Amino acid sequence: MVRRTATVVLLAVFLSACSSGPATCEEVADEFVVVAQDLIDDVEAQLGDQSIDSILDGGELPSLDAFTEQADQLRDQGRELECSGELMDALVSERASLLVAETPIGDLIVEFFSSGEL
Repeated sequence: MVRRTATVVLLAVFLSACSSGPATCEEVADEFVVVAQDLIDDVEAQLGDQSIDSILDGGELPSLDAFTEQADQLRDQGRELECSGELMDALVSERASLLVAETPIGDLIVEFFSSGEL
């Protein structure tokens, strides 16, 4: 928990010191990882240690709408910087090791971001 909080805080401080928006494809990927960690934290807090099967049977995942909106904004920023989808997938995949999960559903989300196929 402390490691996750420290990682997110350090990334947030670093990103807030930058300009109002990302200037490189790497910075877009850095911001995406912060948003992804927020999703993991929110989902884990809301779903706890429920099994993946029980979650999938239950329908929607909480926090997914907010994540999707933020991810779409970052995708648009990447396009403005002429970052290809393949490059962004690779950059996010490289940074996925920064993501921390404490539950099976959190692990599943980390695995998805690590796959390189966003």
